[in-house]
Parts: sequence; structure tokens; C-alpha cells
Amino acid sequence: MNDTHRHSVNLALAPLGGLIGAVLGGTLWAKYIQWTGLTAGWVALAIGIFTGLGVLLVGRSRRISLGLIAALFAIIGILIGKYLDVRWNAPQDITVAIIEDHKDIPPEYAESIARSIEGSETGGSTWGLMRRRMEWFDLIYYVVAGYIAFRVAHSRRLHQYFFRAR
Repeated sequence: MNDTHRHSVNLALAPLGGLIGAVLGGTLWAKYIQWTGLTAGWVALAIGIFTGLGVLLVGRSRRISLGLIAALFAIIGILIGKYLDVRWNAPQDITVAIIEDHKDIPPEYAESIARSIEGSETGGSTWGLMRRRMEWFDLIYYVVAGYIAFRVAHSRRLHQYFFRAR
């Protein structure tokens, strides 16, 4: 008997598992950057694991299409992490730099200067700030995270572990 008969397959809901994994992974990555001050792109690879597991656990199937969905959501998760990094950390980074350069400026004033600098340098665009905080080697993380998500969602061992007959 194959897996589709023993377990209810949720192909329509599998992207929801990928979205949950992407949001969770992206948020944790942005918080890691905020807490440590380190970009640590390798942490983004965990997003691939989260999205792959999300798709596997919700979809309850090892179909290639679900692996591709997991890979897509891993890339979306990295973009979510980059977006949250910019929204949470860029103004703080600019404020700290202003305070370090001009020790006589009150922190509140430095924060308002940082907000205006943030808006003027990129035309107020979050996407512009995200691009400024990305390096060429970030593309490697996108590819590897997508590959990891695909492999996790399509893993025979994980599928057997989570869905074996009990």
C-alpha cells in the first residue's frame, strides 16, 4: 500500500506549511542579526530546513512538486529575513554610527537623523535598503537554502519517520 492511501495527503495546504516555515525562519534570522549584530548568512540555511519540514509535515507527501514549493518558500523566507533585518536593524545601525561619530548628539536626535538618512539614501525604499545590505555571495545562500528545502521536503527517511504506520 503506498503512502497516499495510508495518510491523508494535503497538497492544497502544503504551501501553508512552507509559508509558516519561511516566516518562522526569516523572523528568527532577523532576530539573530539584531541580537548578535552579525549577518551570518549561513543561518539562512536553517530557513531551508524550516520550509522543507513545513511542507513535508503539512503536505504529508514526498512529491517533487512539493519539494519545489519548499524551495520557493525557502527563497521567500530569506527575503522575509532580509526585509525584517532592514526594518528592525538598519535604523538602529545608522543611529549607533551617528552617536559614535558625534558623541555630543542626544540619542533621540540621532535616531531622527537616522530615519531621515534611511529615507533619503534610498528614496524611502525598503527594497533599496535590502539591496544595499546584500552581497553577491548571498545568491549562494538562496540556492543552497532552496536545495536544502527541496531535499528535506522530499526526504524518504523523514517521511517514514513522521508518517510510518504506528
